[in-house]
Amino acid sequence: MHILEAISQFVLDLITRLGYTGLFAGMFGQAIGVPLPSELMMGFGGYLAFVQTFKFLAVVLVGTGGDTLGAVAAYLIGYYGGRPLLTRFGRFFFIAARELAAADAWFARFGNRAVLVCKLLPGVRAFGSYPAGVTRMHFGVFLFYTALGSMVFCTSFAALGFHLGKHWDLIIEQIKPIGIGLLLAVVLAVVIWLIARARSVKAGRSSAA
Repeated sequence: MHILEAISQFVLDLITRLGYTGLFAGMFGQAIGVPLPSELMMGFGGYLAFVQTFKFLAVVLVGTGGDTLGAVAAYLIGYYGGRPLLTRFGRFFFIAARELAAADAWFARFGNRAVLVCKLLPGVRAFGSYPAGVTRMHFGVFLFYTALGSMVFCTSFAALGFHLGKHWDLIIEQIKPIGIGLLLAVVLAVVIWLIARARSVKAGRSSAA
């Protein structure tokens, strides 16, 4: 069996056997870097809501809660351990140098909002929390962006799994366009915010003059 198929089957078995606890544990684990597919977990949770094994709202809340608390744990590791800890022991948190480099690039481009951007994208969403802790990003800001991004992500993929019904496994084919769509939405929101802020600053300078 291919490694990805084995991981996917493990995730499905975890949620099937442990229910909401399995979903929470899986989302918590992937948020600290364990290579588990969060989009598959939430999609399967949505499917279980479709067949009335789970409740849709509970799926979203449990997924968001596990993802957010896992991100907080990663933030605290980065905050108190710093980059030397991640560089030396990152492999024990399933963090490779390329993931840290990707997260650094997001932070350089989007600033604090990189936490939100990372949380919306499959593949890199688990690695924005460590750099946020290393740079000692304000915890309240971090928690807000993390919870917001997690809620949007979990709702999107749970809804996809729910609406696909018995064909929920097709979610894998939908991951890329959804990820791109979410990224574009975030980038657009950031651009609008930057323009509004620039205009506000300009107006303030004009009134002061």
